[in-house]
Amino acid sequence: MVAGFVLLALVCLPLADLAVAGHDPWAALARMGQGFLSPDFSAIEQIARAVALTVAFAVAGVALGGVAGLVLAPFYRLRPVRWLAIALRSVHELFWTLLLLQVLGISVWTGVLAIALPYAGIFAKVLSEILDEADPRPGLWLGPRVDPLTRFLWARAPLALPEMATYALYRLECGLRSSAVLGFVGLPTLGYQLDTFFRQGDYGAAGAVMAIYIALIAGVRVWMRPRLVVLWLGFAVVMLGRVTSPPMGQGALWRFLSSDIVPAPLRQGDPAALLPWLWDLATVAILPGLAATLIVAQLALVLAGAVAF
Repeated sequence: MVAGFVLLALVCLPLADLAVAGHDPWAALARMGQGFLSPDFSAIEQIARAVALTVAFAVAGVALGGVAGLVLAPFYRLRPVRWLAIALRSVHELFWTLLLLQVLGISVWTGVLAIALPYAGIFAKVLSEILDEADPRPGLWLGPRVDPLTRFLWARAPLALPEMATYALYRLECGLRSSAVLGFVGLPTLGYQLDTFFRQGDYGAAGAVMAIYIALIAGVRVWMRPRLVVLWLGFAVVMLGRVTSPPMGQGALWRFLSSDIVPAPLRQGDPAALLPWLWDLATVAILPGLAATLIVAQLALVLAGAVAF
């Protein structure tokens, strides 16, 4: 199987766009490296607030997604539940953000839901597998008269709880990365400052942000302990409750559902032009984008495997 992945990557390599953009990329890379080696922490304004909001978005999003996934997990064998979970986790957090921006604007709920929705689908699948692997014998000892909910709460869930907690902590690490990415679309996390400094060419400040972010990820198992979960949830609620966002205006949801996502030919009252419009969209954007995505994903998968090996 490994040889097949490597062979497929070699086939994709000539098809990849490996051209280097920029007038002098090596000079830019040298300046970036110099900035990362000498981070300028004094250039960062309100760094404590950015770190706090990065953590708050991650904690709130992972908690909400985890609860939803735990509710779905016992029913994951049902086809509608499984399809729902697949649909949720197949869309990246960044794409969920772009969709939610059209309805909710740059708001707290945009960031929280952008993390929670795909994570709910991921949690549902993984927690279902963890529960299935739990020892079934305690549930059988309860007898046939015990209802399924009681059997789940008192026999299956306690056995799976340690592994579920370990996975939730890993998912929080992923949530911190997702939370930072939200800053690239305007939410006030570390990613917003990182994007700003890169655009300004201030690599010393960007290096400082990266150093803080790496320390935050590396220390997650230190500052996030099971007995502190409630405190961190309260912290997230307080921090996110203090974030102000511009008003989106009335009717945003209805406008999005009734106009924004409706194909242009249908909005213009010309159904006959729908198929040509879809064909142009597929041949110009969708299929080339899909091919480029698959090529980059395959090359990145093999490269990451080689580095990890």
